[in-house]
Amino acid sequence: MNLLKTYFLYIKDPHQAVQTLFERRSFAHACAGYFAATLGWVLFFNIGDGLSVPSLLFKLLAVFAAELTAGYFIASLCGLYLDFSRIKASPAQLFCLIGSAGFIKGLLIAFALISAAVPEAKLYWLSPLALLLTFALQLGYLTRSLMRAGNVGAGKALGGWLFGFVPVCAALALGGVFFVWTVSLLF
Repeated sequence: MNLLKTYFLYIKDPHQAVQTLFERRSFAHACAGYFAATLGWVLFFNIGDGLSVPSLLFKLLAVFAAELTAGYFIASLCGLYLDFSRIKASPAQLFCLIGSAGFIKGLLIAFALISAAVPEAKLYWLSPLALLLTFALQLGYLTRSLMRAGNVGAGKALGGWLFGFVPVCAALALGGVFFVWTVSLLF
């Protein structure tokens, strides 16, 4: 119920909603956002594949753990950047803010459902564009929210998020490369 109140408060007064989100620092609300992002990822990449229930649950668990881990690191690095810039924002507040941005990844579910419903349109070619649009919307939401909550300029807010996102994305890419390399050596 509090999530819906926060959503409607955000529609009515975004500045107050972000302040409320920062004051509450609810781990449960953050996890709900991370789980929404997990659903977005898993359904986007697996809709129409005929997954079994154990396989779906395993993927949900693995992606949820990855979302939480990435959120921890991004919040920590962004908090470090903001602290060096003499701006007060705790990593717990930033973690909750990143979790609330996970609901934006629900757009991936909508794209996956539309592309599965109309296979003759071959919308899978637009998948990279859907991912890019979702990430841009998420980064815009995070930047604007940090600007509202911490009275931070747009450059500092965007710099803080990029300071957190870039190393985490690089680490995930390197981990993926080493995973593929290891699997290719085994088979």
